[in-house]
Amino acid sequence: MLIQSLRLHDFRSYHQVLLTPPAGVTVFVGENGAGKTNLLEAVHLCCLGRSHRTAFDREMIRAGQETAAVQVRVQRADGVDEVGVRLYTPLQKKRKLLYINGKTAARTGELMGHVTCVMFSPEDLDIVRGAPQGRRRFVDMLLSQCGAGYYYALQTYNAALKQRNALLHELARGGNPAQLDAWDEQLAAAAAPVVRARQYAAQNLSALSRGHYAYISGRENEPFSLRYAGCLAESAQPSEDLLRLLQRSRAEDIRRMTSTVGPHRDDLTLSLCGQDMRAFASQGQMRTAVLSLRLAELDMLTERQHEAPLLLLDDVLSELDIGRRARLLERIRNVQTLLTCTDLSDLTGASPQAVLRVHNGEISPEERP
Repeated sequence: MLIQSLRLHDFRSYHQVLLTPPAGVTVFVGENGAGKTNLLEAVHLCCLGRSHRTAFDREMIRAGQETAAVQVRVQRADGVDEVGVRLYTPLQKKRKLLYINGKTAARTGELMGHVTCVMFSPEDLDIVRGAPQGRRRFVDMLLSQCGAGYYYALQTYNAALKQRNALLHELARGGNPAQLDAWDEQLAAAAAPVVRARQYAAQNLSALSRGHYAYISGRENEPFSLRYAGCLAESAQPSEDLLRLLQRSRAEDIRRMTSTVGPHRDDLTLSLCGQDMRAFASQGQMRTAVLSLRLAELDMLTERQHEAPLLLLDDVLSELDIGRRARLLERIRNVQTLLTCTDLSDLTGASPQAVLRVHNGEISPEERP
């Protein structure tokens, strides 16, 4: 998959932008706050229908404007795909519009698979050190890009969970707990495809990322592993098993007014040398682990779609030593990559196809290092 063109209109710090990046690595260099990350965010928005930085569309609209638009056109193995997103301020009272090959998409799920990307950002360190929600989101975004079926399965599960939790609030004030029977069955049925997909993802991510970690770190004796953690992680019959767990936890759920078991409480355990990374891993080890997970994600998407997705790397080089930097760049040499950095010295040892300077909402060619 190759970007033919990327267009921005009143998006973040940019009024009008048209980029036609080459097939290899394109580097955006500039000071912090110059707008480099905004370019990667625009691509991510077209891939997943959402920003990786904010849940509020208005924050992506240039100051003083009422609407913004981004559009990416990619060459795929089976033809050309074009995806666009138009955003509105709350005053406009309009919903975000999604376009696929010139036609309006009714649901975000319709975007999945047209333009796919893997993105590393500094916030990704929270995948290792943060709350389980961030690790679930990482897996959910990967599986959604693998196929829209997972995206819709997760929506179905979350809708059933919302309804069950609403009923739990009512039952806490009195009522017949047998009312939960129907929602228990719906929630258990909806959980099955989510759990099976996560079991598949965890198994593959662990095997692939282990190899990437060893290569990038240069330390074969520092094994990295990932394990799916949850009440159904080892289940061969997730629907039946969850139904039993829901019935067993019913009294506690009513008392706490929330569903205490189910894939909405899943987690991933990330280990280095057999120990939980959250307890002892250094910043460099965490960064290498996240990069390894992102490269494993790239492998899985490539296998599923029979072509590599786009790779977006935000401020990754400056925190890597020269050896890890060189090994990372070797790993991505056959993938179209958009990469940001703050200093040309970060590119030591790299051979990008294009280096562009970003300053005050303007993009211009930079002399190669």
